[in-house]
Amino acid sequence: MSCYDKQAKEIEQKKAQEAEERAKVNRTTILQSKEAKNASMSDLEPIKNGVRNPEYVENPEMDDKPQWEANIVQFSKSGVLLWKQTRTMYTFIKDYCMSRALDHPQYPKFVWKPTIIDVGCGCGVGSNVLSQEADFVWGIDKNKMSVKFAQEAFTRQKNGIYYNSQVTFDNIDIIKDDREFMVFDVVVAIEIIEHVEDYKTFLKNICRFAKQKKGTYDVASGPTEFFISTPNRNNQHIRDNKPANKYHCREWTSSEYLAILKERFEKVEFFNSIGAPIPPEEYETTTHTPLIAKASLPKL
Repeated sequence: MSCYDKQAKEIEQKKAQEAEERAKVNRTTILQSKEAKNASMSDLEPIKNGVRNPEYVENPEMDDKPQWEANIVQFSKSGVLLWKQTRTMYTFIKDYCMSRALDHPQYPKFVWKPTIIDVGCGCGVGSNVLSQEADFVWGIDKNKMSVKFAQEAFTRQKNGIYYNSQVTFDNIDIIKDDREFMVFDVVVAIEIIEHVEDYKTFLKNICRFAKQKKGTYDVASGPTEFFISTPNRNNQHIRDNKPANKYHCREWTSSEYLAILKERFEKVEFFNSIGAPIPPEEYETTTHTPLIAKASLPKL
């Protein structure tokens, strides 16, 4: 009987090994198919709004729900005020600003802190995170109630006695407002561009916040840097033919996203949602989502 038991065990082990081999082959086939599709699509001209998939269906642009309400409901259910990946993206940008302060040639004798605009700030939680390493943060959003919540919760003014950052908020539709604004060291737009139907005007208008290049930039502040995030349609959890989120007009693949940003900026780098840099050779095939693009030097 012991011989039969041994033989039965060996047969079961062999079956398990064969099943694992088949699963491995299937995973490899799926990955290769995805990569081949991305590669072939990257060679195509955009069909519409930067998207290369001719079967892709966009959603119409909608008025966003008040973000303060969504955040409060989320907090009441989970104890989390800001979606985890959104917070990690804001934290990455905040820490990046601190690293720039530490790299200043006169640190620690002089502590440089950047001015930041948070475009599409919602209820201001992310703006408040950024303010920890900023001299001034200006949050703007087109939703009046979200801005009202942010003003009530997070507005801070300088007191003239000791250092503290200033944080203010205003109700502004960046697509429609054609006024001239002040320039900033850092422009932040977290999970906004996919909500905008006219993304080209959006990119053009946020470039109004950039410092214009005249000779050589100041060693400390340098050119304005843009942090713009969006979902990545390469990811298996994102639908390939239409956004599942009704508030998203469209969701690009990483190669499509890179292409539309390079139309507007001379320099573009990709990071994942926790701020780890993505190697340039993976820009067009990465499945990380959401993606953070760090861009600079807008093309006039």
